[in-house]
Amino acid sequence: MRLTSKLQSIRRQDGFTLTELMIVVVIIAVLATVAVPAFTSVMYRARSGEAYTFLGTIKNRQEAYRAEFGQYCAVSGAVAFGMWTPRTTPDESPEPWTMVDANWSQLGARPDGAVRCVYSTLAGPPTTRPPGASGTGYDGSDFWFVSQARCDLNGDGQPITYEGYSAASNIWASEARGWD
Repeated sequence: MRLTSKLQSIRRQDGFTLTELMIVVVIIAVLATVAVPAFTSVMYRARSGEAYTFLGTIKNRQEAYRAEFGQYCAVSGAVAFGMWTPRTTPDESPEPWTMVDANWSQLGARPDGAVRCVYSTLAGPPTTRPPGASGTGYDGSDFWFVSQARCDLNGDGQPITYEGYSAASNIWASEARGWD
């Protein structure tokens, strides 16, 4: 008899109660609620690194081009600058670099792999003004270039724009963050 009651008390101690399981579920839900938005934000910020890196490459190539030829390379025409076609891949994966324009080859700027952004670069002679040059330090007395990257980092069709200018070492980002 004693053995049976001992087995029953051991059996009652096995496993978890429903309350304990519910507490664990609530803790996991709270952690997921905090972690998922933080992870998503970090992921989109990491994706924006492509634009900063390649715009820096374009700036270096433009400066090397100017040192050799005395002016900046006019890669994109004025019509192409400012236009943007959203990416069509539903999984937001990068797409292969498709620019085969001779001016991009002449500039020598090419991304290391697939891209998430659309890039364009304008250049011009002194006395002309680059688009959006106010506040960039350009006074109109020298050759200039503007490079731009437009990216849809979260697939919602709203691009974020990054720009670099010859007269400045900074890269500007539009007010739209491109992710939420």
